[in-house]
Amino acid sequence: MATTLKRRDRTLFKTFFLSIGAILVMAPVVFAGTLGHYYPGVLGMRDIIMPPKGFYTIYYNPIYGSNSLRDAHGKELSNFSKSETQTRYINVQGQTVPVTLSGNLSADISTTMMFTTEQLLLLLVPGWKFMGADYAMLLAPSLGYVSLKAKIRAREVGTIKVGDTTHIVTANQEIKFKSDDYGFGDMLVQPLMLDWRGKRYDMGVNYGFFAPTGSYSEKRAANVGMAFWTQQFQAFGAYYFDDKRARALIVTGTYNLNSKRYSQDLKPGQSMTLEYALSQYLNSRIEVGLCGYDQWQISSDTGTAARNKNVFYQIHAIGGQFTGWIIKEKLSLTTKCYYEYYGVDRFKGILGTANLIWVF
Repeated sequence: MATTLKRRDRTLFKTFFLSIGAILVMAPVVFAGTLGHYYPGVLGMRDIIMPPKGFYTIYYNPIYGSNSLRDAHGKELSNFSKSETQTRYINVQGQTVPVTLSGNLSADISTTMMFTTEQLLLLLVPGWKFMGADYAMLLAPSLGYVSLKAKIRAREVGTIKVGDTTHIVTANQEIKFKSDDYGFGDMLVQPLMLDWRGKRYDMGVNYGFFAPTGSYSEKRAANVGMAFWTQQFQAFGAYYFDDKRARALIVTGTYNLNSKRYSQDLKPGQSMTLEYALSQYLNSRIEVGLCGYDQWQISSDTGTAARNKNVFYQIHAIGGQFTGWIIKEKLSLTTKCYYEYYGVDRFKGILGTANLIWVF
């Protein structure tokens, strides 16, 4: 059993690279508290741990959906009422959209958002040592799709202006808004990955950056790319409760430092993410576990295009994972689902992944 689990663990390491690139999945778009590149929860529970020497590729395809847009107080954005002409900036995933109501108008607002990605991840573990740690490097290009829909139903006669489009409405008239984008996402380049290994632990650090290679337009509310650079710093630790490494507690922290957006005077605030998981192998083929994540914006957006600078986004989620090896040490199926139970100044939804892994 010990030999089998250790061999299984080495095989699992070979799937690690999908976790780092999977953060590109959620290279979604921007809010008043402008979201950064790193979206938590996409990593498999043990995927942060470095694989053995070799060159690896994998195709990966997760999905996220939400119909709950949260305001600066964590409440669902569902209505909007003004007794005089006034503009409110609605934080729609990808852009800060100005909505202006006039004529003593009130309105009901509903929004939905989904996105997914297709990724080819390239990981090289050359077998080098640096400061006693194993070294690796990663390149992660991606293709993505983002779709946003919003409906605004007027309760009285008045004027609704969404972005640059103005509508004169009657009572109960509904205005629909849709934006989507498909194209290349921003690319993650990770030239420094280090893992110090022990019998009952792994601990490591990663440095990488996101290059603004993705599709982006200020005229769209939905964008696959984000139009700014991000410097990313990670630290992780894994503790194994037994010599077989069947049970593990894994914690990862991620810090993002963003540059100014190249198309406007806006520099998104910094963010901090905490991810955690308790993984258990029931046998050499089946892994189950509980996992969760927390993410906070920790500094203000800056620049003349920044809105609601004192509002910081945050998101919190809990979930679970199941992995089964269909062909032992060759083909596995992993399913993972997170429920986001609290969010501020952003969408709150469900993240799911289902992937097949083939080990060469």
